Amino acid sequence: MNRHTVFVAGKRFVLLSDDSEEYVKKLAGGVSEAINKISEENPTLDRRASALLCALNYADDREKEKLRNKSLSDKAKPLIVQADKQSRQIRELKEQLAKKDGEIKRLNEINEKLKSDLKNKNNLNPPKSDAPVEKKQSFSDNGQGGNKNQKGYQPKRQFSLFENE
Repeated sequence: MNRHTVFVAGKRFVLLSDDSEEYVKKLAGGVSEAINKISEENPTLDRRASALLCALNYADDREKEKLRNKSLSDKAKPLIVQADKQSRQIRELKEQLAKKDGEIKRLNEINEKLKSDLKNKNNLNPPKSDAPVEKKQSFSDNGQGGNKNQKGYQPKRQFSLFENE
């Protein structure tokens, strides 16, 4: 603990505090100003009554700040829960994305291998572009109603428009 000498409303005080001297003097100066302001606004009050009113004002401010802090804390709790949930979702989505990236990489490697294999196969067996293509005859192409050596042959019957019924 450090000793700090301060003046409040003209009176000297020696305070023990772990805080810095600058901070303690700042607090003492604020209290001294508040007491002096109350004394100026209420000249019939003595220094003791002014100090008491100053203490009540500080206590009132402190309680109002506590309520304000509690209200803000209550408002922040659902937001904190929501932020935690969203952080977990982001982590999960990042993991899924990493898996998908791995899957894409694996598929790209397979695709490149298949392209390479296809290129190698085409280099070994180039397509024959000048070779004649044989045309196979169907049943009705020979002009005789089909091939008699094939199963299911039925000769075509010729009809005449001039035959009697």
